[in-house]
Amino acid sequence: MHDTLTTPLPGSWLSSRLGVNPREIEQLRDRGELFAVREDGEWLYPAWQFGPGGKIPVGVREAVKTARAEARLLALLRRPAGLLGATRLLDLLFEGRSDFVVEAVRSAAAT
Repeated sequence: MHDTLTTPLPGSWLSSRLGVNPREIEQLRDRGELFAVREDGEWLYPAWQFGPGGKIPVGVREAVKTARAEARLLALLRRPAGLLGATRLLDLLFEGRSDFVVEAVRSAAAT
């Protein structure tokens, strides 16, 4: 996965950059709709969760909620979406195919 997708973004930076109340970002994290890790007292959010303009696609929220663990979720999102392997599950999230991605995450979680 490209380095810019895995770049950890501090919650304070996201709040400032996106012009949202920090509490909104915290609520998404608390509800399991955004993945974050706590490091040196600050929550860090991997950049792959954010689309153009900082928008969080519904599919990202659903996939994160379903997976509940970043290492597993990242591995799943890196998987090819089809037999030809040209498109990853992550790509489908931003193409509006969250239904397919969430189902793939659910199926993997059941195993």
